[in-house]
Amino acid sequence: MKYMALFHANLNYAYLIPENYERVIRSSYEVIIDGFAKHPTAKYIFEASGYTIEQMAKITPDVLAKLKVAIERGQCEFMGAPYSHPIMANIPEEDGYWSCEFAQRIFEKHLGQRAESFWNPECTWKQYVPYAFARAGVKYLALDFESYMTCNDKEYGWVERNRTTDMNWGGHIPWYDLDPNCKFLHRPFKNVVPGMDGFCRSDRLVGKYLSYFLGSTTVKEYIDNVKAWSGDGDGATMIIADDAEYCGTTGYYFIKYKGDYSKNFNTDPTAAVKLDALIKGVLEIGEMCTFKEGCTEIEPVEEPFFVEDGFAWHRTYANAWANTPEARKWEPLLQANRDEYLEKYQPIVEGTHKGQFDELVEKFWLHMTNSANSDGRWPPPPRVTCEFNRDWCLNEIEETKKVLIELAEATKGLPLPEEEEMVVPTSTDWRYGFEFTKKDQEDIQNLGGYEIHHAIYYAHKMVDSDNEEKIARGKELLKQIFDELDKRGQVGIRPGCITETKEHETS
Repeated sequence: MKYMALFHANLNYAYLIPENYERVIRSSYEVIIDGFAKHPTAKYIFEASGYTIEQMAKITPDVLAKLKVAIERGQCEFMGAPYSHPIMANIPEEDGYWSCEFAQRIFEKHLGQRAESFWNPECTWKQYVPYAFARAGVKYLALDFESYMTCNDKEYGWVERNRTTDMNWGGHIPWYDLDPNCKFLHRPFKNVVPGMDGFCRSDRLVGKYLSYFLGSTTVKEYIDNVKAWSGDGDGATMIIADDAEYCGTTGYYFIKYKGDYSKNFNTDPTAAVKLDALIKGVLEIGEMCTFKEGCTEIEPVEEPFFVEDGFAWHRTYANAWANTPEARKWEPLLQANRDEYLEKYQPIVEGTHKGQFDELVEKFWLHMTNSANSDGRWPPPPRVTCEFNRDWCLNEIEETKKVLIELAEATKGLPLPEEEEMVVPTSTDWRYGFEFTKKDQEDIQNLGGYEIHHAIYYAHKMVDSDNEEKIARGKELLKQIFDELDKRGQVGIRPGCITETKEHETS
């Protein structure tokens, strides 16, 4: 079995103030880098946001240099994350792309490379989220196992689906009695969107990472849990995929679980010893690989990846981050800034006069996307958010407004382009007219749940045509679609032009 250890570094973390950045970098990030350097055969993944790498370059260039050495010798795979750690499902696709692009520029500047693999903050999902990553050049994306299984396995989902969509954590919900050999734990998904593959992380393994470094799980218990979820030992699995800060500090654990605001990111002097024991234990039962290797060297599953809109890791929803008082108060401010840009300036500076105002365009998008940083809005009540994190977001909102004033001055006298006349279709042409995927729309077996349901309407539009060939093609596609739904366990009475004969012939 191959094992992946992914450490998620985020200096935008809630309650992590600038005065403590260096302490966290040295107590956690440096401990991870130095700890793995003692075990040259143990590969790992160090993941960081653009903001985090930028701060490391300013505050601890020596630690960043160690990271670069680990990357260059092939032991460490660097994985990226959006610049300011926004919740990708709670912002538009365009905003998400820009945050990823700003991060990529930081990685290129300080690490000499753009990242191929990326972390999706809190694993939140909407159908456009992977496209935002793909547009920024991402080829491998970290996915969430519990979200996938809840949305694709009806027996599993009946047990683990969180019915409290506004709750911030699903940890106390019953766990489905899962076979450890479940292939979705151990094999990658191909073409999450065209050209992008992914691998799932699971709380079934990751939860023990936190409890081990916080002292409530022994190394034997940790390794035993890894063994238990390794099943027959085929493929790979992610044994760590959570906050790097818990390896070396207390993170904000005491705020989250104890309501104690006095122990934020305290150094754990035993972290290096714990990490060393963990690495040794894992190497005794298997080998450690990178995320890219897990996505490319393991036989993929045949099933397409699909998660419903709004899902997130820890068996919760993106709404957990959208329903805090700060999020509800600030989102109208962000939307007002976004709307003013989209309506008044984007058609000019990114359209008719594209290339003339690039500095202002990028300045706007940097502050716009930073305004949506997740940790200024976290934790939810009854906990209280950190003043520094709140002020960081509020400052970015104000900086966005200032850029809008600059744009107004810079584009003064430049007319907006005329709006294109809306064309109302008058024929019964078969074209569906809704872009629901960039995959081949008729490659039915590779369509996810959202896509295959759209494909039903896509095919029915053909059936509504006056063209006999298109009608026949539509019926043929419907047969393929409902055969595929049967195969996926969504068996039922077939509607419309699909008969219910044993052979499922079209009428």
